[in-house]
Amino acid sequence: MLRLKTILIGSLLVLWQLGCGGSPQGGLNPARSPSANAQANISISPASATPGSADLTVTITALKTFSFGGGGPWINKVLWSANGSDTELSATLISSSQLTAIIPAALLASPVQAGLRVEVWDHIEGTLVARSSSAPFQVTTATPSPSISSISPAVVAAGSPAVTITIDGANFGHYGHFIWSTAFWTTNGNLHDTGTWLQTTIVNDSQLTAVIPANLLQSPTSVQIVVMNGDVMGMSDGYFGYPRSNSVTFTVTP
Repeated sequence: MLRLKTILIGSLLVLWQLGCGGSPQGGLNPARSPSANAQANISISPASATPGSADLTVTITALKTFSFGGGGPWINKVLWSANGSDTELSATLISSSQLTAIIPAALLASPVQAGLRVEVWDHIEGTLVARSSSAPFQVTTATPSPSISSISPAVVAAGSPAVTITIDGANFGHYGHFIWSTAFWTTNGNLHDTGTWLQTTIVNDSQLTAVIPANLLQSPTSVQIVVMNGDVMGMSDGYFGYPRSNSVTFTVTP
């Protein structure tokens, strides 16, 4: 009888711990220490803006084993850290691996090097459950030069339907009202005269996807893929003066 009571008491204690925060909802790891973030576990896009920008919505993606709070008492706080102080941003949860946050124009008024991090809190207990790494965000007058490390696929057969390529590299993003990273197909590097603007999606600051339409893939050819950080609507200026990446060969085989 005494042993039965002991088992019952032990079971009740386990249930009480679970109900009081022993195991966070939404896939969070209770064993994760808030300070155990030596490696990046979130990414943000865009990761920069120009001084004087309007309110900016950024997308924050959880990487590796980190996940955002999404149920019960667990809430997410997105914090902007600059010049030794933190500012909480308005955030919206999309899923356990993605949320959006609004950086108000007041924080984008002047050049600054800042960091964004996500903290998951138990709003009932008032305790910190998990903290992400800090992702860099810069407000700068200079538009950085993009670079390409690889594209995939880099070869398709003639007659293929439209293909989406993944472009890996650095310094991709939005850098102003009409200035963002865009991929081009070009035969000789002259984007204005022989370049074809590809439908481009900015995944994060190190990856893009671009759609090469089927009409460009009908005959064997070898061309260059280039990324430009510039005003793609400013056709009249010939794309002069905007930073552009190295070129990477894309081949359409017979």
